[in-house]
Amino acid sequence: MGAIELRNKIIEIINSSDERFLRMVSALHKTYSEQETTDFYDELPKEIQEILMESRDQARQGKTRSHKEVMDDFRKKYDIA
Repeated sequence: MGAIELRNKIIEIINSSDERFLRMVSALHKTYSEQETTDFYDELPKEIQEILMESRDQARQGKTRSHKEVMDDFRKKYDIA
């Protein structure tokens, strides 16, 4: 079912629903809208935000390591073949 068909089906459902159902749909929409406008980053602790900013800056400066390099070091450190 495409978006247009789904929209039309929801309109039909809403047009034939009672007030209780409409209130539930309204509450669902309100919750969904609030989540869409809230960036999860803003909800993170300040310390985590600072760590992420530092990591981003390091990546922009080219201070990164490939997955292979990290795994090679891990295998060497823990003597894993």
